Amino acid sequence: MTILKRGAALLLLLVAACAAAPAAPRPGMGPAAVEDVHARWWAEQRWRYASDAVAEEGYRALLDRQSAWPEWHQKDIVTLPVGLRFQMALSPGQPVERPGAFGTFDRIPNVAWVRRVLAVKVAWKPAIDRVVTYEVAAPLPADVGTVGPQIDEGSREYLPGGGSQLEMQVPAAERFTHLKVVEVREIR
Repeated sequence: MTILKRGAALLLLLVAACAAAPAAPRPGMGPAAVEDVHARWWAEQRWRYASDAVAEEGYRALLDRQSAWPEWHQKDIVTLPVGLRFQMALSPGQPVERPGAFGTFDRIPNVAWVRRVLAVKVAWKPAIDRVVTYEVAAPLPADVGTVGPQIDEGSREYLPGGGSQLEMQVPAAERFTHLKVVEVREIR
């Protein structure tokens, strides 16, 4: 009976270890980098899942989907009122009249904060040099919520997210008609 119990316990440990195994290396990421990023994600996000196997599915889905929203996000389209201000990080050469789709209601202090709290991957925005504070000039439909985590394979980092975000729900060519520039400042 004791041998059977030890065998069952060993089998359970083996199954748990297989389920919690780090994801297969992606191009450009060595095995050590994958394990480290996976371990950081696991330490912060594992509690959300009913089992290690389901958590591992969530991690792999994050790698595949790369959604800006956490997986629990429910679309929440609101109309941002005239006068409301938000900030957006811009790339070198990106005109303020051509804003991206995403902004934040948080103050952006520096590039490291954009990467970590807004979870902006290097592949999405290789360089960031400015922050623009926009003010809504005409009612603007937007999805609002919390920034989801990302795995930045380029920098080999886990980006936890957690900041506020809005995603404008108008075509790119129409975004600036809803906005006015309040301030532009450089960041590093």
